[in-house]
Amino acid sequence: MAVMINAVRTILLALILATVPLAANADNLADFTGALERAELQYRIALRTLETSGRDETAAEVRLLRETWQNLIALLDNRRPAQFEGDDSYSAAMMEIDVSLVGAMIVIDIGSREAARAALAPIGETLAKLRERAATR
Repeated sequence: MAVMINAVRTILLALILATVPLAANADNLADFTGALERAELQYRIALRTLETSGRDETAAEVRLLRETWQNLIALLDNRRPAQFEGDDSYSAAMMEIDVSLVGAMIVIDIGSREAARAALAPIGETLAKLRERAATR
């Protein structure tokens, strides 16, 4: 009887330990999805500000977007969701958005609304692709 109880305990412990990485990966994905949603929201705010307000207000919103994006990168620097493990395009997308934001801030400072719109457009596309990939994997 004692052998049976020990066997059951061992099996239960093994099952619990086996699910811990799954929970951690789910948390990583949830963290990623939440941070991505915040970045997408700030992106929409920056676009709306670009269309309705002046250069200073737009620059402030794009700076907030970059800050939000850098927070996402810092949060997930060592906690990449399992869906993106081994995927070099993940790192490329992270860097692409950050570089695009710097370019957009420069264009906004120059004062061209058209150029700012063109600089921000690829960021929205990349955010949408990241969201789609996180949802389908």
